[in-house]
Amino acid sequence: MGASLKEIAERVGISAASVSIYLNNPDTNRVSAGTKDKIDKAAEELNYRRNLFASSLSRHVSKVIGIIIPTNIPLFQNVYTNMLLSGVQKCLAGEGYSLLFFPSSASTSKENVREQLRHSAGCDGYILFSTGFCPMDHILLNIRELQDTGKPFATLNVPKVPETINQVIIDDLESVRGLEFLLNAGHKKILMVLGRQHGEHMQLILSKYRLMLKEWGIPLDNDLVIFGNYSHEDTYLKVSRFLTSRRDITAICCMSDLMASSALAAVKSTGMTVPGDISIIGRNNSLYAVLADPPLTTIDLSISEAGFKAAQLLLDSLENPSISRNIILNGKLIERSSVNEN
Repeated sequence: MGASLKEIAERVGISAASVSIYLNNPDTNRVSAGTKDKIDKAAEELNYRRNLFASSLSRHVSKVIGIIIPTNIPLFQNVYTNMLLSGVQKCLAGEGYSLLFFPSSASTSKENVREQLRHSAGCDGYILFSTGFCPMDHILLNIRELQDTGKPFATLNVPKVPETINQVIIDDLESVRGLEFLLNAGHKKILMVLGRQHGEHMQLILSKYRLMLKEWGIPLDNDLVIFGNYSHEDTYLKVSRFLTSRRDITAICCMSDLMASSALAAVKSTGMTVPGDISIIGRNNSLYAVLADPPLTTIDLSISEAGFKAAQLLLDSLENPSISRNIILNGKLIERSSVNEN
């Protein structure tokens, strides 16, 4: 266990108050340079570890941002999540802020958020990171919980909401841009591989999918929509099962590169080729797309930039709590060699 302020003070021969003044404000003029050196040496010898929240009480600033995730399901094996949060971390670290995640074990989105907020009272502000598990009514409840804290916050990975809040909106999260690209390439029989069925983004995509089919005069075929749940195993199994009974599709449109690479493996396992027999498009522009064989055409969602922008919005609102802005990021089509014209 690390040393206390009292033990450092006894080692140096000064008061604990002087040690506290210096450790909480290294630039202070109330402690001499020679004494500062002695405190640093004693702290190192005694293995002192600063309690970030406790030491911030006198300053009312912790330099810590809480990341609120309304689920207790592990998310960090997900490349998409990691890319978003790496953008957050890059911005915060550059400004001297830390980010923390908090435990929760509740069964609902709202209860998870409430539990995480109970553990995070010392944070300066929050980033609400929503997930594909949350329908809109849950998202709005979670926003209310954050508003009730009275602290600044920003949302990330959340559809636009009718609230005056700081929000980064990834526009193509709810678009069917990949489908449109395939249609323009001449494909009509397209298997859609969506994420989680009850997530708000997927419901918006489903609505736009049906509307686009109607605009193109293509009959709706519910068998051409499957939910891969952003899972390699689920996607591979469901696409393989689909291809055992139907070979009439010419393209597959996936809502993530991970699912697209899994669909690619499923197609190859049948002896068919990509893009010779079936074209495939993904989304995210991750390493899954770059390293696939063939490399995948995809939609770059600017995911890391979205995380960075959300953190910037939050830091701006810490300086000026009256600030409330929406930032909209548009995707970009990245053409590689997994799509042929039909």
